[in-house]
Amino acid sequence: MQKKKMLAAAVALACWSGYRLYRYPVHPSLLPMNLLAMPGFVLSPSTAALGNQMIRRLRFPKPLNGLTRRIMTIPSAHGKVKITIYEHARNSPSPCLVYFHGGGFCFADAPYLHEIVMRYAKETPCTAVFVHYRTSDHDPYPVPFQDCCAALKFVWDNHASLHIDPHKIAVGGDSAGGCLAAVCTQWSRDHAHIPLCFQMLIYPVTDVRMMTPSMKKYRDSPFWNAGLNKKMWDIYLRNYPSKYPPYAAPMQAEDLSDLPDAYIETEEFDCLCDEGILYAKKLCETGIQVQENHVKGTFHGFDFFDHAAIAEEMISIRVNALKKAFK
Repeated sequence: MQKKKMLAAAVALACWSGYRLYRYPVHPSLLPMNLLAMPGFVLSPSTAALGNQMIRRLRFPKPLNGLTRRIMTIPSAHGKVKITIYEHARNSPSPCLVYFHGGGFCFADAPYLHEIVMRYAKETPCTAVFVHYRTSDHDPYPVPFQDCCAALKFVWDNHASLHIDPHKIAVGGDSAGGCLAAVCTQWSRDHAHIPLCFQMLIYPVTDVRMMTPSMKKYRDSPFWNAGLNKKMWDIYLRNYPSKYPPYAAPMQAEDLSDLPDAYIETEEFDCLCDEGILYAKKLCETGIQVQENHVKGTFHGFDFFDHAAIAEEMISIRVNALKKAFK
């Protein structure tokens, strides 16, 4: 009986593996992560809060050689926000990347994201300001957005003491962080008048409406899918059940002119793929220079495996985009 159960389990796993490889033929360095599919109903404020308790017990990775790390707490709307600064030992003004992490707006920053951002700082080279915005498990919109705006304005107002070149400030982010980077760019143009030089958007969330073909197609894609994406918006905008508030998503903007040039990366097997491509197209239509990079064989959050061959390649491309922007 036990052997029959083991055989049945092996057959089931083989069938599932074959189906997933057929549906999601990911880059070889990312196998067997294409086996993972998470239903949307598992995401809620309570499960996100539980996940954040676990994330916050994890240690930050050590700073890479040549970088120092300092942590600050700065004022934000109705509270405070923590930032982590990764910088080089230098007295001359440095370019700066203000970075907003992903996690569906509701999850805190995982250590691997710091590893990637440190690589941006070291290899570009630049100062990287990592923003630990309050997350939507406890603080839905507009708090995360306000925290990101506060951090960006802090960098601008204090660029001299931070040894940052005010003409070389860029924003960046992955997933929900890409959304926050894009809407902070719009807010900066509209209100703060900070002359940002670049926006780096990695598989960004751009449209709350969720009407693209990829959103309808990828309901069981690895790591992230349309069901989780809907729950993400439900949690983030739960105080706005019948309308889309301003700066919730970058595609809402009526005017996309006078924004900085962009690098926009989309992944093949990602429900957010089409809306990222569409946002790039909309920016291009206003005359903004966009380096669009559609990556085959990847899925949303694939660079969690930052030592995978395809992740190493994409990190190098992002670094080169930053280098070009800072010149």
